[in-house]
Amino acid sequence: MKNEFLAKVFRWFGIGLLVTFIVAYFTSTNLTLINFVFSGAYWVIFLLELGLAIWLGARIRNMSSGLAKGLYLGYSALTGLTFSSIFIVYEIESIIWIFLASAFVFIIFSLIGKNTQIDLSRYGIYLFVLLLGSIILEVVNIFLLSQTLDMILCVVILGIFVSYVAYDIQKILQRYEDSDNMAIYGAFDLYLDFINIFLRLLRLFGKERD
Repeated sequence: MKNEFLAKVFRWFGIGLLVTFIVAYFTSTNLTLINFVFSGAYWVIFLLELGLAIWLGARIRNMSSGLAKGLYLGYSALTGLTFSSIFIVYEIESIIWIFLASAFVFIIFSLIGKNTQIDLSRYGIYLFVLLLGSIILEVVNIFLLSQTLDMILCVVILGIFVSYVAYDIQKILQRYEDSDNMAIYGAFDLYLDFINIFLRLLRLFGKERD
């Protein structure tokens, strides 16, 4: 039963990624949408994403499955709007290769999380503290403009989210509850892990357009 539940989680994870990349590509080909997203609407979209993420995390057990799915797909679509910039900045071949590399890393650490006998839950607080500290340093670096610090933080955050993949897979299996809402919740965690791995790899190794 747990394997069936995990399969459901991965189906929703895949649907979320598909929605994001379809919306991102379509938006990148539409000048009107691009101008809308990256004008004053950008921060509105960002705040909506943040609000949806908090709502899903806090209330998913108490909402209908339809609402949970709608919020998850809505978040994926909003992310796609801001993701559209990668199709403008980076070459499409580079995006494809980085996506495949991200998928490979994701699969490896998913298998580690599924099969390891080590209790990874004890490391959750350390991952969170490291992530929080890294985000604070990233904000500070907006003013420092240190390229070296930027690259170091990019590698550190990549390592954090790679570790989160194994952690979240184990958490999903340990807190197994065969319901659509919990499948969405698990998919959302994995979606955030993958998106952050992809973005950091793209930033490190992506080839920009001329």
